[in-house]
Amino acid sequence: MSKFEEVRKYSEEAYNFMNNFVPENYEDGRYDLNENGLFVNIQTYMTNPRENQKYEAHKRYIDVQYIINGKEGFCLEDMDKMDSSTIVTPYSEENDIMFFSNVTKGKYYELSSGEFLVMTPECAHMPGIAVGTPSKTRKMVVKIPVDNN
Repeated sequence: MSKFEEVRKYSEEAYNFMNNFVPENYEDGRYDLNENGLFVNIQTYMTNPRENQKYEAHKRYIDVQYIINGKEGFCLEDMDKMDSSTIVTPYSEENDIMFFSNVTKGKYYELSSGEFLVMTPECAHMPGIAVGTPSKTRKMVVKIPVDNN
């Protein structure tokens, strides 16, 4: 059984992409996987101390964040527990994102190379947290469209 089996329940195409992904074959950037809005962002960056990060949330996409190389901390919190007074950037329909300050503790996870988290629109998440000292991380973010109607 593939370690990406959890992704399959959201999207067979995303599952197949992740299952067959060869990092050396992809540069950083956006890759559209179909005409229905499924896409992947591959990015390399430096993680940051938690106090420099913000929670983010989406309404139209599920995020599958997969660490290709490196380590990264994440904080997750249910959207219904996020206080609207902590919104620092209101929701952008165009970019499907809103940001909250990092005052909510949330549940903390550490991911290493080859590990991933699935975050639905009901989950605010704070990625990019340094594990110890800031370090270089390469990550794939699979964006799976959802119907919230």
